[in-house]
Amino acid sequence: MFVSALLPLIAATAVVASPVTEVKRNNGGAAVCRSFYADITASAMNYDYNAVTGGAPANQQVLVESSISQFRAGSNVAAMLAAAPMRNVSGTYSMWFEYCAPTNGAPRGIFQAHHGLVGNAGYWNVRLDNGRNSFAESAAAAGWATLAYDRLGVGRSAHPDGLQTVQINYEIAQSAVISRMLRAGQLSDLGAFNKIVGVGHSYGSIMMAGIASVAPTVFDALVLTGFTSNVTMGPLGLAGFMSTIASVAYPARFASLPNSYVITPTVSNDQLGFFHYPNYTQAALDQFTTTKGEYTLGQQNSIGGPYALNRTSYTRPTFIITGDYDAPFCAANCSVTSLGAGQTQLDTARASFPSVPSANFSTYVVKDTAHGINFHTTAYTAYQQIIGFVQKVGLN
Repeated sequence: MFVSALLPLIAATAVVASPVTEVKRNNGGAAVCRSFYADITASAMNYDYNAVTGGAPANQQVLVESSISQFRAGSNVAAMLAAAPMRNVSGTYSMWFEYCAPTNGAPRGIFQAHHGLVGNAGYWNVRLDNGRNSFAESAAAAGWATLAYDRLGVGRSAHPDGLQTVQINYEIAQSAVISRMLRAGQLSDLGAFNKIVGVGHSYGSIMMAGIASVAPTVFDALVLTGFTSNVTMGPLGLAGFMSTIASVAYPARFASLPNSYVITPTVSNDQLGFFHYPNYTQAALDQFTTTKGEYTLGQQNSIGGPYALNRTSYTRPTFIITGDYDAPFCAANCSVTSLGAGQTQLDTARASFPSVPSANFSTYVVKDTAHGINFHTTAYTAYQQIIGFVQKVGLN
Protein backbone atom coordinates (compact mmCIF):
# COMPACT_ATOMS: atom_id res chain seq x y z
CA MET A 1 0.00 0.00 0.00
CA PHE A 2 2.38 2.69 1.19
CA VAL A 3 5.51 1.99 -0.81
CA SER A 4 8.79 3.16 0.73
CA ALA A 5 11.14 4.05 -2.09
CA LEU A 6 13.65 6.84 -2.54
CA LEU A 7 12.17 9.75 -4.41
CA PRO A 8 14.33 10.49 -7.45
CA LEU A 9 15.71 13.91 -8.32
CA ILE A 10 12.95 16.21 -9.45
CA ALA A 11 13.26 18.99 -11.99
CA ALA A 12 10.68 21.65 -12.67
CA THR A 13 10.26 24.48 -15.12
CA ALA A 14 8.19 27.61 -15.38
CA VAL A 15 4.50 28.26 -15.26
CA VAL A 16 3.05 29.56 -18.47
CA ALA A 17 -0.31 31.28 -18.20
CA SER A 18 -3.03 29.60 -20.23
CA PRO A 19 -6.31 31.21 -21.26
CA VAL A 20 -7.88 32.18 -17.97
CA THR A 21 -11.52 31.79 -16.98
CA GLU A 22 -12.14 33.60 -13.72
CA VAL A 23 -15.11 33.41 -11.43
CA LYS A 24 -15.06 36.01 -8.68
CA ARG A 25 -17.14 35.63 -5.56
CA ASN A 26 -17.26 37.02 -2.07
CA ASN A 27 -17.58 34.32 0.56
CA GLY A 28 -19.66 36.69 2.63
CA GLY A 29 -16.91 37.02 5.18
CA ALA A 30 -13.25 37.96 5.33
CA ALA A 31 -12.24 36.42 1.97
CA VAL A 32 -12.91 37.22 -1.66
CA CYS A 33 -12.13 34.35 -4.02
CA ARG A 34 -11.61 33.82 -7.72
CA SER A 35 -10.67 30.86 -9.85
CA PHE A 36 -8.44 30.54 -12.90
CA TYR A 37 -6.57 28.04 -15.03
CA ALA A 38 -2.83 28.01 -15.67
CA ASP A 39 -0.55 25.65 -17.58
CA ILE A 40 2.11 24.07 -15.37
CA THR A 41 5.22 22.56 -16.96
CA ALA A 42 7.26 20.12 -14.88
CA SER A 43 9.53 17.10 -15.09
CA ALA A 44 10.17 14.23 -12.67
CA MET A 45 11.41 10.67 -12.48
CA ASN A 46 8.33 8.49 -11.99
CA TYR A 47 7.92 4.78 -11.38
CA ASP A 48 7.22 2.60 -14.43
CA TYR A 49 4.29 0.75 -12.92
CA ASN A 50 3.27 -0.69 -16.28
CA ALA A 51 6.43 -2.78 -16.11
CA VAL A 52 5.23 -4.27 -12.81
CA THR A 53 1.45 -4.44 -13.10
CA GLY A 54 0.97 -4.70 -16.85
CA GLY A 55 -1.19 -1.58 -16.84
CA ALA A 56 -4.47 -0.41 -15.40
CA PRO A 57 -6.97 -3.09 -14.28
CA ALA A 58 -9.28 -4.38 -16.99
CA ASN A 59 -12.33 -4.16 -14.72
CA GLN A 60 -13.42 -3.82 -11.09
CA GLN A 61 -12.99 -7.51 -10.29
CA VAL A 62 -9.38 -7.36 -11.42
CA LEU A 63 -8.83 -4.30 -9.24
CA VAL A 64 -10.34 -6.00 -6.18
CA GLU A 65 -8.19 -9.08 -6.68
CA SER A 66 -5.06 -6.93 -7.07
CA SER A 67 -5.94 -5.17 -3.81
CA ILE A 68 -6.25 -8.52 -2.05
CA SER A 69 -2.86 -9.54 -3.45
CA GLN A 70 -1.30 -6.29 -2.25
CA PHE A 71 -2.64 -6.42 1.32
CA ARG A 72 -2.58 -10.13 2.08
CA ALA A 73 -0.16 -11.60 4.61
CA GLY A 74 3.26 -12.26 3.12
CA SER A 75 2.59 -10.18 0.03
CA ASN A 76 5.61 -8.87 -1.88
CA VAL A 77 3.60 -6.51 -4.09
CA ALA A 78 4.74 -3.42 -2.20
CA ALA A 79 8.37 -4.45 -2.62
CA MET A 80 7.82 -5.03 -6.33
CA LEU A 81 6.26 -1.60 -6.76
CA ALA A 82 9.09 0.03 -4.82
CA ALA A 83 11.62 -1.66 -7.09
CA ALA A 84 9.88 -0.60 -10.30
CA PRO A 85 12.19 0.90 -12.94
CA MET A 86 12.16 4.67 -13.27
CA ARG A 87 11.17 6.77 -16.27
CA ASN A 88 11.27 10.48 -16.95
CA VAL A 89 7.90 12.19 -17.18
CA SER A 90 7.70 15.70 -18.59
CA GLY A 91 4.71 17.69 -19.66
CA THR A 92 2.55 20.77 -19.53
CA TYR A 93 -0.88 20.39 -17.97
CA SER A 94 -3.79 22.72 -17.40
CA MET A 95 -4.45 23.17 -13.67
CA TRP A 96 -7.43 24.76 -11.90
CA PHE A 97 -6.72 27.19 -9.05
CA GLU A 98 -8.78 29.02 -6.46
CA TYR A 99 -7.23 32.15 -4.98
CA CYS A 100 -8.77 33.68 -1.86
CA ALA A 101 -7.47 36.99 -0.48
CA PRO A 102 -8.48 39.24 2.40
CA THR A 103 -11.40 41.48 1.51
CA ASN A 104 -9.57 44.46 2.95
CA GLY A 105 -5.88 45.17 2.49
CA ALA A 106 -2.96 43.43 0.83
CA PRO A 107 -2.20 39.92 2.12
CA ARG A 108 0.67 39.42 4.57
CA GLY A 109 1.62 36.20 2.77
CA ILE A 110 0.03 33.18 1.13
CA PHE A 111 -0.76 29.59 2.05
CA GLN A 112 -0.17 27.27 -0.91
CA ALA A 113 -2.60 24.45 -0.12
CA HIS A 114 -2.47 20.82 -1.26
CA HIS A 115 -5.43 18.51 -0.70
CA GLY A 116 -5.28 14.77 -0.11
CA LEU A 117 -6.71 11.70 -1.82
CA VAL A 118 -10.51 11.82 -2.18
CA GLY A 119 -10.27 15.61 -1.89
CA ASN A 120 -10.04 18.59 -4.20
CA ALA A 121 -9.34 22.31 -3.90
CA GLY A 122 -12.67 22.77 -2.12
CA TYR A 123 -11.23 21.07 0.99
CA TRP A 124 -9.63 24.41 1.87
CA ASN A 125 -12.84 26.41 1.43
CA VAL A 126 -15.61 24.26 2.90
CA ARG A 127 -18.79 26.34 2.89
CA LEU A 128 -20.41 25.20 6.15
CA ASP A 129 -21.25 26.81 9.51
CA ASN A 130 -21.08 30.40 8.24
CA GLY A 131 -17.53 29.98 6.99
CA ARG A 132 -16.08 28.43 10.17
CA ASN A 133 -15.19 25.29 8.17
CA SER A 134 -13.32 27.34 5.57
CA PHE A 135 -9.56 27.50 6.01
CA ALA A 136 -9.47 30.30 3.41
CA GLU A 137 -11.84 32.37 5.55
CA SER A 138 -9.74 31.99 8.70
CA ALA A 139 -6.56 32.76 6.78
CA ALA A 140 -8.10 35.88 5.25
CA ALA A 141 -9.34 37.06 8.66
CA ALA A 142 -5.69 36.89 9.79
CA GLY A 143 -4.54 38.83 6.73
CA TRP A 144 -3.33 35.88 4.64
CA ALA A 145 -4.23 34.71 1.14
CA THR A 146 -4.80 31.06 0.20
CA LEU A 147 -4.02 29.41 -3.12
CA ALA A 148 -5.61 25.98 -3.46
CA TYR A 149 -5.73 23.89 -6.61
CA ASP A 150 -7.18 20.68 -7.94
CA ARG A 151 -4.07 18.52 -8.04
CA LEU A 152 -3.18 16.81 -11.29
CA GLY A 153 -5.78 14.18 -12.17
CA VAL A 154 -8.47 15.71 -9.96
CA GLY A 155 -11.60 17.71 -10.69
CA ARG A 156 -11.12 20.55 -13.16
CA SER A 157 -7.38 19.96 -13.70
CA ALA A 158 -5.98 17.78 -16.49
CA HIS A 159 -6.31 13.98 -16.34
CA PRO A 160 -3.25 12.33 -17.91
CA ASP A 161 -2.29 8.66 -17.49
CA GLY A 162 -3.37 7.74 -13.96
CA LEU A 163 -0.81 4.99 -13.50
CA GLN A 164 2.31 6.33 -15.19
CA THR A 165 2.04 10.13 -14.92
CA VAL A 166 -0.13 11.08 -11.94
CA GLN A 167 2.26 10.04 -9.15
CA ILE A 168 3.60 11.83 -6.10
CA ASN A 169 7.04 12.54 -7.63
CA TYR A 170 5.53 14.51 -10.49
CA GLU A 171 3.12 16.35 -8.21
CA ILE A 172 5.97 17.45 -5.95
CA ALA A 173 7.68 18.89 -9.02
CA GLN A 174 4.51 20.81 -9.89
CA SER A 175 4.19 22.17 -6.35
CA ALA A 176 7.76 23.47 -6.45
CA VAL A 177 7.05 25.21 -9.76
CA ILE A 178 3.95 26.89 -8.39
CA SER A 179 5.76 28.16 -5.29
CA ARG A 180 8.66 29.58 -7.29
CA MET A 181 6.30 31.36 -9.65
CA LEU A 182 4.30 32.81 -6.76
CA ARG A 183 7.50 34.22 -5.33
CA ALA A 184 8.46 35.69 -8.70
CA GLY A 185 4.97 37.06 -9.42
CA GLN A 186 4.55 34.88 -12.52
CA LEU A 187 1.35 32.95 -11.74
CA SER A 188 -1.64 34.61 -13.40
CA ASP A 189 -1.89 38.20 -12.11
CA LEU A 190 -1.61 37.41 -8.41
CA GLY A 191 1.56 39.40 -7.90
CA ALA A 192 4.70 38.39 -6.01
CA PHE A 193 4.70 36.92 -2.50
CA ASN A 194 7.71 36.92 -0.18
CA LYS A 195 6.05 34.75 2.48
CA ILE A 196 4.78 31.37 1.25
CA VAL A 197 3.69 28.63 3.62
CA GLY A 198 3.18 25.15 2.19
CA VAL A 199 0.16 23.49 3.77
CA GLY A 200 -0.98 19.98 3.02
CA HIS A 201 -3.55 17.43 4.05
CA SER A 202 -2.81 13.68 4.05
CA TYR A 203 -1.31 12.90 0.61
CA GLY A 204 -0.74 16.65 0.28
CA SER A 205 1.22 16.60 3.54
CA ILE A 206 3.36 13.74 2.26
CA MET A 207 4.03 15.89 -0.79
CA MET A 208 5.26 18.63 1.54
CA ALA A 209 7.54 16.13 3.29
CA GLY A 210 8.98 15.36 -0.14
CA ILE A 211 9.40 19.07 -0.91
CA ALA A 212 11.42 19.44 2.32
CA SER A 213 13.98 17.07 0.84
CA VAL A 214 14.17 17.90 -2.87
CA ALA A 215 13.41 21.65 -2.70
CA PRO A 216 13.98 22.67 0.93
CA THR A 217 13.82 26.45 0.42
CA VAL A 218 10.73 26.91 -1.76
CA PHE A 219 8.48 27.38 1.30
CA ASP A 220 9.11 29.58 4.33
CA ALA A 221 7.34 27.08 6.59
CA LEU A 222 5.36 23.85 6.33
CA VAL A 223 2.04 22.90 7.88
CA LEU A 224 1.23 19.20 7.64
CA THR A 225 -2.36 18.28 8.54
CA GLY A 226 -3.72 14.75 8.76
CA PHE A 227 -0.15 13.47 9.00
CA THR A 228 2.23 11.42 11.14
CA SER A 229 5.27 9.31 10.34
CA ASN A 230 3.13 6.24 11.00
CA VAL A 231 0.84 4.98 8.27
CA THR A 232 -1.91 2.47 8.85
CA MET A 233 -1.64 -0.68 6.78
CA GLY A 234 -4.93 -2.32 7.78
CA PRO A 235 -8.64 -1.72 7.28
CA LEU A 236 -8.48 1.77 8.83
CA GLY A 237 -5.86 2.81 6.28
CA LEU A 238 -5.95 3.03 2.50
CA ALA A 239 -7.42 -0.47 2.27
CA GLY A 240 -10.49 0.90 4.04
CA PHE A 241 -11.02 3.34 1.17
CA MET A 242 -11.94 0.27 -0.91
CA SER A 243 -10.61 1.92 -4.07
CA THR A 244 -13.17 1.46 -6.84
CA ILE A 245 -12.85 2.38 -10.49
CA ALA A 246 -14.35 5.86 -10.57
CA SER A 247 -16.45 5.26 -13.69
CA VAL A 248 -17.96 2.20 -11.99
CA ALA A 249 -18.67 3.86 -8.64
CA TYR A 250 -20.08 7.13 -10.01
CA PRO A 251 -20.69 6.80 -13.76
CA ALA A 252 -22.61 10.08 -13.96
CA ARG A 253 -19.51 11.98 -12.82
CA PHE A 254 -16.61 9.90 -14.12
CA ALA A 255 -17.77 7.91 -17.15
CA SER A 256 -15.02 9.35 -19.34
CA LEU A 257 -12.12 8.42 -17.04
CA PRO A 258 -9.90 5.37 -17.66
CA ASN A 259 -9.66 2.53 -15.14
CA SER A 260 -6.52 3.97 -13.53
CA TYR A 261 -8.76 6.54 -11.82
CA VAL A 262 -10.45 5.37 -8.63
CA ILE A 263 -12.56 6.70 -5.73
CA THR A 264 -14.17 5.65 -2.46
CA PRO A 265 -17.46 3.95 -3.42
CA THR A 266 -19.84 4.75 -0.54
CA VAL A 267 -20.62 7.23 2.20
CA SER A 268 -19.67 4.54 4.73
CA ASN A 269 -16.14 4.39 3.31
CA ASP A 270 -15.98 8.16 3.58
CA GLN A 271 -17.08 8.08 7.22
CA LEU A 272 -14.57 5.32 8.00
CA GLY A 273 -11.66 7.19 6.48
CA PHE A 274 -12.43 10.80 7.35
CA PHE A 275 -15.03 11.35 10.07
CA HIS A 276 -15.44 10.91 13.84
CA TYR A 277 -19.04 10.61 14.96
CA PRO A 278 -20.75 12.72 16.19
CA ASN A 279 -18.34 15.67 15.81
CA TYR A 280 -19.67 16.69 12.40
CA THR A 281 -23.00 17.59 10.90
CA GLN A 282 -25.00 15.49 8.45
CA ALA A 283 -24.57 18.35 5.99
CA ALA A 284 -20.78 17.99 6.27
CA LEU A 285 -20.82 14.26 5.54
CA ASP A 286 -23.26 14.74 2.66
CA GLN A 287 -21.16 17.54 1.16
CA PHE A 288 -17.98 15.50 1.45
CA THR A 289 -19.51 12.53 -0.36
CA THR A 290 -21.21 14.50 -3.14
CA THR A 291 -18.16 16.66 -3.89
CA LYS A 292 -15.27 14.26 -3.21
CA GLY A 293 -12.50 13.90 -5.74
CA GLU A 294 -11.09 11.03 -7.74
CA TYR A 295 -7.52 9.78 -7.28
CA THR A 296 -5.23 7.48 -9.24
CA LEU A 297 -3.59 4.12 -8.80
CA GLY A 298 -0.29 5.87 -9.53
CA GLN A 299 -0.82 8.08 -6.49
CA GLN A 300 -1.90 5.15 -4.34
CA ASN A 301 1.20 3.17 -5.26
CA SER A 302 3.72 6.02 -4.93
CA ILE A 303 2.39 7.73 -1.81
CA GLY A 304 5.02 6.35 0.58
CA GLY A 305 8.14 7.36 -1.34
CA PRO A 306 8.84 10.67 0.45
CA TYR A 307 8.99 8.98 3.86
CA ALA A 308 12.35 7.46 3.00
CA LEU A 309 13.97 10.74 2.01
CA ASN A 310 16.70 12.62 3.86
CA ARG A 311 15.56 16.04 5.06
CA THR A 312 18.71 17.22 6.85
CA SER A 313 18.95 20.25 4.53
CA TYR A 314 15.49 21.46 5.52
CA THR A 315 15.54 23.95 8.42
CA ARG A 316 12.28 25.91 8.10
CA PRO A 317 9.47 25.99 10.72
CA THR A 318 7.22 22.92 10.67
CA PHE A 319 3.82 22.29 12.27
CA ILE A 320 2.08 18.90 12.43
CA ILE A 321 -1.65 18.98 13.23
CA THR A 322 -3.84 15.89 13.16
CA GLY A 323 -7.13 14.70 14.61
CA ASP A 324 -6.85 12.34 17.57
CA TYR A 325 -9.13 9.80 15.82
CA ASP A 326 -7.25 9.93 12.51
CA ALA A 327 -7.72 6.50 10.95
CA PRO A 328 -5.15 6.41 8.10
CA PHE A 329 -2.27 7.91 10.10
CA CYS A 330 -3.01 6.93 13.73
CA ALA A 331 -5.21 3.83 13.38
CA ALA A 332 -7.90 6.03 14.97
CA ASN A 333 -5.98 6.62 18.22
CA CYS A 334 -3.08 9.08 18.09
CA SER A 335 -2.35 8.71 21.81
CA VAL A 336 -1.12 5.12 21.41
CA THR A 337 2.62 5.35 20.80
CA SER A 338 5.91 3.78 21.79
CA LEU A 339 7.30 7.25 22.51
CA GLY A 340 7.65 8.65 26.01
CA ALA A 341 4.95 9.98 28.31
CA GLY A 342 3.09 13.01 27.05
CA GLN A 343 3.86 12.31 23.41
CA THR A 344 1.58 11.20 20.60
CA GLN A 345 2.00 9.59 17.21
CA LEU A 346 2.41 13.09 15.76
CA ASP A 347 5.75 13.29 17.55
CA THR A 348 7.06 10.45 15.38
CA ALA A 349 7.47 13.12 12.69
CA ARG A 350 10.16 14.91 14.68
CA ALA A 351 12.86 12.51 13.49
CA SER A 352 11.88 13.24 9.89
CA PHE A 353 12.81 16.91 10.30
CA PRO A 354 16.06 16.68 12.29
CA SER A 355 17.48 20.09 11.31
CA VAL A 356 14.43 22.14 12.26
CA PRO A 357 15.19 23.95 15.55
CA SER A 358 13.08 22.71 18.45
CA ALA A 359 11.58 26.17 18.90
CA ASN A 360 10.22 26.00 15.34
CA PHE A 361 8.76 22.49 15.43
CA SER A 362 5.37 21.89 17.02
CA THR A 363 2.54 19.37 16.99
CA TYR A 364 -1.10 19.68 17.92
CA VAL A 365 -3.77 17.01 18.32
CA VAL A 366 -7.27 18.17 17.44
CA LYS A 367 -9.69 16.60 19.91
CA ASP A 368 -12.73 14.56 18.85
CA THR A 369 -11.63 14.76 15.23
CA ALA A 370 -10.73 12.23 12.55
CA HIS A 371 -8.75 12.51 9.31
CA GLY A 372 -10.94 15.04 7.49
CA ILE A 373 -10.32 17.89 9.92
CA ASN A 374 -11.90 20.59 7.75
CA PHE A 375 -15.31 18.90 7.78
CA HIS A 376 -15.54 18.61 11.59
CA THR A 377 -17.02 21.11 14.01
CA THR A 378 -13.49 21.55 15.39
CA ALA A 379 -12.13 22.87 12.08
CA TYR A 380 -12.06 26.49 13.23
CA THR A 381 -10.01 25.54 16.30
CA ALA A 382 -7.50 23.78 14.05
CA TYR A 383 -7.21 26.82 11.79
CA GLN A 384 -6.50 29.10 14.72
CA GLN A 385 -3.69 26.77 15.81
CA ILE A 386 -2.16 26.96 12.32
CA ILE A 387 -2.38 30.74 12.18
CA GLY A 388 -0.99 30.99 15.71
CA PHE A 389 2.01 28.87 14.72
CA VAL A 390 2.74 31.06 11.69
CA GLN A 391 2.61 34.11 13.92
CA LYS A 392 4.78 32.49 16.59
CA VAL A 393 7.60 31.75 14.17
CA GLY A 394 7.64 35.32 12.93
CA LEU A 395 6.01 35.04 9.53
CA ASN A 396 3.09 37.35 10.27
